[in-house]
Amino acid sequence: MSTINVRGPFNDIAIAAVYCPPKHNLKANQFEKFFHSLGKTFIAGGDFNSKSTLWGSRLTTTKGRELEKVLQANNYAALSAGSPTYWPTDLRKIPDLLDFFVISGISPSYTDIQPSYDLSSDHTPIIATISTSIATRIPAPRLHTSHTDWKLYKTIISDKLATAQKLKTREDIELATTKIIDILQQAAKTATPVKNSPRHANHLPSHIKQLVAQKRRARAKWQRTHTPEDKRLFNNANNKLRGALRDLSNATFASYITSLKR
Repeated sequence: MSTINVRGPFNDIAIAAVYCPPKHNLKANQFEKFFHSLGKTFIAGGDFNSKSTLWGSRLTTTKGRELEKVLQANNYAALSAGSPTYWPTDLRKIPDLLDFFVISGISPSYTDIQPSYDLSSDHTPIIATISTSIATRIPAPRLHTSHTDWKLYKTIISDKLATAQKLKTREDIELATTKIIDILQQAAKTATPVKNSPRHANHLPSHIKQLVAQKRRARAKWQRTHTPEDKRLFNNANNKLRGALRDLSNATFASYITSLKR
């Protein structure tokens, strides 16, 4: 483990890089001792080698249950990209989520977690962004929308594509590829109306997305079985989501009031 301290807007934040070897079966008290050593405000991220559906893994392992106990007892939050981060070379193993962040003293509403595919490894790095305001994200540019005129799109492509073109050399193939890409892009732009006032889309924190997914899985299971235990789990997931949405709404309102006072 390596730790650095940075000055935040209200408190110093301890930032720790984590690696838990898979052969060590860590218990809740060991996780708790580590987190307590970081102080009240921290973000600890890396390869925990612990699986739990709480942070987006396929299943929950023994080590994952031990870590869950610590998070729930201390009101810590687990943040992940919600997609697999470990890509085993053994074809008999299934990709899963092992890399995530644990935070304390920082509202998840002010964080954003994204995977990075720039490096080649059996683990996908994840990047955490912490801001002083509610995290928002500009939508990625798209060539088409739900208002694209696909008939016009097809017509433009049919009119511009050459009926015969020589593809005898590498240069011929490269030129033809570049040309058809340009035709497809131009056809999409022409067939897609432009919005006059594009809006920034609010980006839901990753922990809210995880709670929504958990609620949907719990509801689907209860609808299949109709057992009291599955009904209890569904109600529990629903209450957690409501509480998280309420906290997000309160944080947004507090941020708005603070901006008015400035």
